[in-house]
Amino acid sequence: MKYVKRGVLGLLVLLVLAAAGLQLAGHGYIWNALRYTYLQGHNTAHIDDARNFAQAPIAGGAPQPWPAAASRPLSAGMADYLRRHRSAAFLVLHRGVPVHETYFPPYGPDSRTNVFSMAKTVMTMLTGAAVAEGIVPSFDAPLSTWVTEYANHPQGRSATLAQLSGMTAGHEWDENYYLPLNPTTELYFGGNARGTVLRHGFERDPGSGYEYSSATTQLLGIALQRALQAREPGLTLAAYASRRLWQPLGLAEASWSLDRPRADGGMELAYCCIHTSARNMARLAQLLLQDGRWNGQPVLPAGFVKRMTSPNGHVSHYGHGLWMDPGHDPPFYFMQGHLGQYAIVVPSRELVIVRLGQWRTKERKRHPSIPEEVYLYVEEALAMVRPD
Repeated sequence: MKYVKRGVLGLLVLLVLAAAGLQLAGHGYIWNALRYTYLQGHNTAHIDDARNFAQAPIAGGAPQPWPAAASRPLSAGMADYLRRHRSAAFLVLHRGVPVHETYFPPYGPDSRTNVFSMAKTVMTMLTGAAVAEGIVPSFDAPLSTWVTEYANHPQGRSATLAQLSGMTAGHEWDENYYLPLNPTTELYFGGNARGTVLRHGFERDPGSGYEYSSATTQLLGIALQRALQAREPGLTLAAYASRRLWQPLGLAEASWSLDRPRADGGMELAYCCIHTSARNMARLAQLLLQDGRWNGQPVLPAGFVKRMTSPNGHVSHYGHGLWMDPGHDPPFYFMQGHLGQYAIVVPSRELVIVRLGQWRTKERKRHPSIPEEVYLYVEEALAMVRPD
């Protein structure tokens, strides 16, 4: 028995030493990562994790009526696919009117779930709004105008806001959603998003190539927040999202995860983590389809929307805050988030498709950078509006 006790004691000592080592090495964020994923029954961040983070409210606008869906049915194969992948919602709008709207229990029209990296699109839209207001002089303004930490960096000082949005800024980063010890996990769970990304420099000349990175959108968020507060002290990204998007479009209230409480200096996880409804995401996509206009009024400049929805000059599948396949028949672009959050726009067919949920397949058949299920969702929507 004494040998068993010694073995248990030795194991406890090793665990304590390992924990101390992780903490001293700057990996203390791993405990939050484990607590908020595996200990909640997940192997990664999940769509119902708002309770794990401080939240900044995004105040909604005056409600605008949501038209009744025309109830065009899902194909049997798509209905099965959506159920098997634990979907929360599937919506199709044609010319701004819902032609299909399905929710999967326990989710409904008012459910707020984490749309993850679809927030990157929102960040780019907010940057365009700030350019239109003159808060930011140009989408091509240097990051170092506001993020002076890079003013003397040989590469970072010339990186622009547009390059951050287009994933061509050259910032040094390792994008990984499943490894426990990596900067992306630290960015999500570490409680200091600003410090995490500013600790990294630039590894390539800005504009020399494309590399998808959540850190670049967080840098864009830091720059925009500082620009906003230079104009209006105390103005936050969440409050600006309410003012420039949620209120004009009549969107329902949402929230934005903070890296830590606002009172402790927290800021929005700008690259991800808006908790909102499928209907809200459908209307944001509809705004892009309508070239930035809503109820006949300009919300975003049409030229800016055109730039967002066009390839970034380095790859054909990414623009600014948006994924796309311009060579597909018909062409489409889309917002995309972890675990298969999508808001897809098919301009030539005046279609918007939203899918939210817990799982997705990573299979890629038709395009090396676009999940095959995106094409399946587009085909399903096209079949709904195809003349009999």
